[in-house]
Amino acid sequence: MNLYFTKIDDISLDDVTRINKKRAEKSARYKRADDKKRCIAGGLFENKFLKNAVITTNEYGKPIADNGLFYNISHSGDYIIFAIDDTEIGCDVEKHRDMEYLKMGKIIFCENEMNALKYANNIKEEFFKLWTRKESILKCLGGGFHIESKSVDVSKDFAEYNNKIFYFKSWLIDDYTITLCSPKNEFPINITRCIL
Repeated sequence: MNLYFTKIDDISLDDVTRINKKRAEKSARYKRADDKKRCIAGGLFENKFLKNAVITTNEYGKPIADNGLFYNISHSGDYIIFAIDDTEIGCDVEKHRDMEYLKMGKIIFCENEMNALKYANNIKEEFFKLWTRKESILKCLGGGFHIESKSVDVSKDFAEYNNKIFYFKSWLIDDYTITLCSPKNEFPINITRCIL
């Protein structure tokens, strides 16, 4: 299992010539240059780590490689992350921002998660830890927010869904929380910066 990141300033709009036609067309649909760069970065990660694999998506948009490897991409602010393994994997990165954490939490968090949020020493850090856990497991499961978010309790370092256990590892970097989710409780110690 590996987790890589790059920063948006490492990506050029000219890099669009290095990615496949489908992803290049997707990047062209974005209006903002930063959004184009995030999309291009995803294609560059796929090129670097999946080589000649054919990539399709499931009914919910989760990418699937035909070479037996599983991967996931997430981006927020300046960071784009890429997780890859030989089993299902999900990742999420979120830039910290101010909001009404309890009000937002009521929409997506179950009772145990809300209790963790209410009694946290640092409500902002706890919110983004819970949020990235939630996103990463829903992506790992392959359904994203098509799965009812409150049906999965991420208040601990592991979660159970359909009689299967999933584990989490989170990192706090700059003003970002990054979380990786996997059915394997074996995580990289560090996130590797990747020049694409």
